[in-house]
Amino acid sequence: MLLTWRAVGDRVAALSRDLNVISEELSLRKSYIAAGAAALALGAAGIAQAQTSTSTVKVSLSPNKAGSKSKPKASTLKLTVTNTLTKQTAASLKITGPSQLTLSTKDFKKCSAGKLQADGPSACPSGSQVGPKAIAHALANVNAAAPPQVAFEVTPFATGSKTIGFYLKLQGGDITGLAVGTISGHGLTVKIPETPAQQYPKGVFNGLVDLTANLWVKSGKSVAKLTGCPSSKKLTFKNTIGFVPNPNAPASATSTASATVACK
Repeated sequence: MLLTWRAVGDRVAALSRDLNVISEELSLRKSYIAAGAAALALGAAGIAQAQTSTSTVKVSLSPNKAGSKSKPKASTLKLTVTNTLTKQTAASLKITGPSQLTLSTKDFKKCSAGKLQADGPSACPSGSQVGPKAIAHALANVNAAAPPQVAFEVTPFATGSKTIGFYLKLQGGDITGLAVGTISGHGLTVKIPETPAQQYPKGVFNGLVDLTANLWVKSGKSVAKLTGCPSSKKLTFKNTIGFVPNPNAPASATSTASATVACK
């Protein structure tokens, strides 16, 4: 009987050792799983960080010497937006400036947006134009095998106390349109017209390649004014392009880019 109990004790001790080994193996497996999950997460983060930007924005201010809130300094503001998602159709541009930038058309006479769209710049009073003629490029009929590139002349006019009308005219053609920009805070949101910029003719979709907007200083008058310069001596601008279906939903609903410009 004594041998039997000893045998039982030995079996219990052996079983206990086996359980300890199994527990250690389970613990190691959990550690490996956790490490693998962490590696996957880091890998995914690395992939996200490696993604390239789908648009850029370049900004210049001249002069770039800031004034104060009580005495802001007029500055020529030039922005160039470049888009690499050219097979998508852009519907809006949202430009957000720094808190030290003010935007206003109060220095200029106003041109009726309706008259500008219907009759062109000749219908606008002298002193309502807020910048020189610039250029925008687009792909026509993005769903074609080889979409041709076209160019639009872009001329800005003050159309209201907080609106700028960008008159569009196809180079080498008679196609025209009006993109309306609305000032809000330190930013400007431009709605790209459905015709002719998004579609022309109806159902044939276009894609933005690049666009330059230039708001000048003329006879001391300007849309853009600087009220200060941060300690970094840099002002940050952000641009967001919004896309719409053409006719399928865009792979990316927006594309955002930012840039800095020196100030003093």
